[in-house]
Amino acid sequence: MTLADYSRHVPASQRTLRVLETLAAEPEGLSTAELLEEVEGSRSGLYALLNTLRARDYIVSDEGRHRLGPALWRLVPDRPRDMETLIAAFNEEISAGNLGETVALTWPHHGGTIVVAEIQSDRPVRVVYPVGTTRPPAAADASLFAAAGPGDHDELGTIRRRGSAALRGDDLAEIATPVCRDGVQPTAALLAGIPAQRASKQATANLDREMRRLAARLSHRLGAAVYQPYGWATPEPVGPSRELDATELDDFLSGLWGAQLACVRSDGTPHVVPLWYEWDGEAIWLAASPGSSWRAYVADNPEVSVTLDEPWPPLRRVFLSGSATEVPDNEVPGGLAGLRLRLATRYLGKGAERHAELSDVEGWMAVRIVPDRMHGRQGLGPLSVEAAAS
Repeated sequence: MTLADYSRHVPASQRTLRVLETLAAEPEGLSTAELLEEVEGSRSGLYALLNTLRARDYIVSDEGRHRLGPALWRLVPDRPRDMETLIAAFNEEISAGNLGETVALTWPHHGGTIVVAEIQSDRPVRVVYPVGTTRPPAAADASLFAAAGPGDHDELGTIRRRGSAALRGDDLAEIATPVCRDGVQPTAALLAGIPAQRASKQATANLDREMRRLAARLSHRLGAAVYQPYGWATPEPVGPSRELDATELDDFLSGLWGAQLACVRSDGTPHVVPLWYEWDGEAIWLAASPGSSWRAYVADNPEVSVTLDEPWPPLRRVFLSGSATEVPDNEVPGGLAGLRLRLATRYLGKGAERHAELSDVEGWMAVRIVPDRMHGRQGLGPLSVEAAAS
């Protein structure tokens, strides 16, 4: 029997690297047949290799074409450590919302950008941003990073003042907003495209507003306390104070905010604690850790209040009160372990399931708050006479 000589290279590894190198040279992607022409070996072996790389996110496949996937960029040292968290947050936020157009998440790449995540519109006519596609320095999303560097010509100055970038072509209009880990300097970019036939002035203005809100929420999930791109971008107008309707309340409570729980200590003094929460459309769910003070306080006096707020325009906030009730494991949707894991994934992103301590239930308790009073407000100043009377 002849033993393989691995002193110089391992054939399977060499073929894997050849596939990745070939795809890196073709940002528009290659079909399996085209790859087979470039990479030696059998068709069945190539299929098996592609399936393995796709399962690990090293490549992505769309409409029969293969491109480099986001897992490769996580290996690059200068990429943010929280890239996986941001991609998971992007997928959650876009899926939960209804922007109506295709939205992509991009990273700076060789002076331009590269698409690392995409959620397509379900409309028959839509813009497509395949993962792995590289975009030039002149693209709307790439210009966001250029605006963070030196230079003060008119275009970059406009982007810094607006906090977003827009380009219009014959076939589509594009809007890009920066995601900023520190609330100021762009870390990543959100990119949305509108086919020309739908790109009216009002439609692009509405999408620009929603993209700013989405970028702010993603920045918040990365740790930003405020969202002020470039330090002095013109914020979205705050507007006069008004009440949120039922749909707006539900939408806000479904967002990723911290809940401030207010309860009463045994001596009658107030106690306020920030907590992760889950809103199921009817109630707030919390998880009380072993020995937590607030759990003991609400056991003595279950009447509590919860406040949630948005720290940037349009400055939405919700106030609710009700009775906090401890719920046994078998009455919690998905069980207490499921609730803990959902909370961890919601706030920490994809990958939380790999940490057993985030779904441990020893000493933990689920707490449910069904609001008996709830209202929300947006903007600043007193309510108008008409709004107060309605």
